[in-house]
Amino acid sequence: MTSPTLRTNLPEPLSGLPEVAVVELGHQRPWLTLEETNRLLRQHEQLAPSMARAWVLDELLAAVPLTPERQQQLVQEWQRRRQLEEPDALASWLHSARLSPSDLPTLACRTERLARFRQHRWGDEVEMHYLRRKAELDKVVYSLLRVQERTLAEELHQRIAEGEADFTELAPRFSTGQERHTRGVIGPLPMAMAHAEIASRLRIGQPGQLWPPFPVADVWVVLRLEQQLPTRLNAETRSRMMEELFQAWLDDRVALLLAGEPLPALPPMPAATEDLPSS
Repeated sequence: MTSPTLRTNLPEPLSGLPEVAVVELGHQRPWLTLEETNRLLRQHEQLAPSMARAWVLDELLAAVPLTPERQQQLVQEWQRRRQLEEPDALASWLHSARLSPSDLPTLACRTERLARFRQHRWGDEVEMHYLRRKAELDKVVYSLLRVQERTLAEELHQRIAEGEADFTELAPRFSTGQERHTRGVIGPLPMAMAHAEIASRLRIGQPGQLWPPFPVADVWVVLRLEQQLPTRLNAETRSRMMEELFQAWLDDRVALLLAGEPLPALPPMPAATEDLPSS
């Protein structure tokens, strides 16, 4: 391996004392002075939020205990999945990734530590959060026509209602929206993605229900509910709800840090040997 490149063009300090490069841009390659780092954080608007987010996550990961045996097991599994069990292969990968062996436990244990924290903090709140979000998560399939003139919408609605024609043949000919490319069929998609005027009808409708034309923005809509696909609080949905709660908590904590506000104490975690309830 080549020797680390040393930076020689360090900024001239106002004090006359030499500045020292202390912030590494590559493994064992100090490149930025503290003054440069602070200036970059101020001047590049995405750097500070990214750094704050990384710091909050680092603080959190350090607070979630794992036994030495479990940590070693996770490191070994991490190496095996990446085919890095041989010392030379691991050393080469660490060098190319600009990492050191001391970084391995953080990388290997990150997923389990985050999972333990999410389960401990929000395991009992998932169902309530799901119930708050269910109306937005439920999926629907519906047929849609959008036209500019009310008279045309009423004519097309009548033809569909009387069985003379259907959305599949009328949408490609008359609709002004993207549904003309799908023969009038929209979905399955979450109810929250539909326009509010459309979603309010789909939410209370029954499959097969056809609504008279109604205005949405600058067009007239003919709508029929085809299928309702309600969500279930299964393992996948529980994981998604827990991740939403975690991301909201993380965003709030990052915002406090960037605003210079004191951070609330992290919730105490159970002992490393204590099993958490499954999600």
